[in-house]
Amino acid sequence: MKSLIVGMGIGELYKSVLTQLDFDVVTVDPVKNADFKNIVDALEVHQHFDTVNICTPNFTHEALTSVLAPHSDVIFVEKPGFKNSTEWQSVLDQFPDTRIMMVKNNMWRSNISEMQMLAADSIQVDIKWIRKNCIPNPGSWFTNKELAYGGVSRDLVPHLLSLYIAMNPRWEETSANVSNSQQNWELSKIESTEYGVVDYNGTYNVDDYSHLRYENKWHIQANWRDLTKEESCVTFTKHNELSKTIDLGWCPEDAYLNMIKDAVDNMNNDYFWQEQLKQDIWIHKQIEAL
Repeated sequence: MKSLIVGMGIGELYKSVLTQLDFDVVTVDPVKNADFKNIVDALEVHQHFDTVNICTPNFTHEALTSVLAPHSDVIFVEKPGFKNSTEWQSVLDQFPDTRIMMVKNNMWRSNISEMQMLAADSIQVDIKWIRKNCIPNPGSWFTNKELAYGGVSRDLVPHLLSLYIAMNPRWEETSANVSNSQQNWELSKIESTEYGVVDYNGTYNVDDYSHLRYENKWHIQANWRDLTKEESCVTFTKHNELSKTIDLGWCPEDAYLNMIKDAVDNMNNDYFWQEQLKQDIWIHKQIEAL
C-alpha cells in the first residue's frame, strides 16, 4: 500500500508507523527533508494513495484535503480538523468516495478498555493535559487566531475530547455545562518555552487555557503554560475518594499504528465511517464553542 505524508513535523512519527505497517511512504514538505517540496510535484509522479496524513498548519488542512481527496482512499487530518464543523461536513459531502477522519489516536491506546471500566464506576473523571511551560512556537502561526483558529482549545482539547468519547458511551447525548477558554499570557511576558522558539515580532492572540465540564462528572482541562506543574493524566474518583490515576504522557506509537490499521481494515465498513463522522463533527462543535 502507498501512503502520502504532508508535513514532516509530526509527520516523522507517521513515517515510522507506516514503515512498520510495510507501506510505501511518500513525503512532502517545503522546508524539511522530504521526497517532494509540494503537492503538485508529488501528484505528477504518484496519481493515487491508499492513505494520506495531513500534518500541516491548521489553516492549510481544508485546502489540502480538497486537493488530495480525488487521489486518496483514506485521509487522516491532524487535529483540529478544519475551521469549523460546517467546513468539515461540506468537504465530506463533496468527496463521498473518500474516507476522511480527524486523527483521534488516543482512542486506540492499548489501555482504553481499562479506562472505560474505571470511568463507568466513578463519580468524577478528570482528564487533564497541563503543560508547565510548553506554548508551541509563541509568535508563529500557532498563536495567531486567524491561522490556528484558536490556541490550546484546538491543540490539546481535541485529544482530551476523543478520550471522553471513548470512555463515555453517552457522549453523543451530552453538551458542556461549563465551557470556557481564556488567554492568560502575552507574548512580551513569555521569556522562554520548552516547546519552540519565541518570535517577539509575531502574534499571540489565542487561548492558552481551556476548561469543559460535562454532566458534573467529566472535567476536562488543557493548559499550555502552568508555572508549577506538568500533569497529563486521567483521574478516576469513586465515592469522593481517589480511585486511580492513569498517566497519559505522549501517545504511544502503537495507538497511531492501530488507528491507521483499523481505518484501512474498515475501508468498506460504512458504519465505522458514520461513527467517525459523528465524532468528528461533535468534537468540532465543542471546540467551536470555546
